[in-house]
Amino acid sequence: MLKITTIETEAQRRLILDGGIVGPWAAELDKAWQSARDSLGARKLLVDLTGVTVISQDGTHILNNMKSDGAEFVCRGVYVKHVLRNLATLCKIR
Repeated sequence: MLKITTIETEAQRRLILDGGIVGPWAAELDKAWQSARDSLGARKLLVDLTGVTVISQDGTHILNNMKSDGAEFVCRGVYVKHVLRNLATLCKIR
């Protein structure tokens, strides 16, 4: 299960993720990101991954696309930091 909470301010849009970025929930994150990105304007997109427990290969691919598109990430924990550090490598495995 993945919970996606959106918080809007004048300077940024924050997506707060809780749970696993796997299977159908990875697809839901992709939809939420596409929607958030399309109406950002001059604001930043900040993705809070502190509540993420597991990330599948599909999830890393989506995070890589988000990163390439300018999203910034907030994370805590060794696993999520490792995934973010290695996004480009992980996404080439497909």
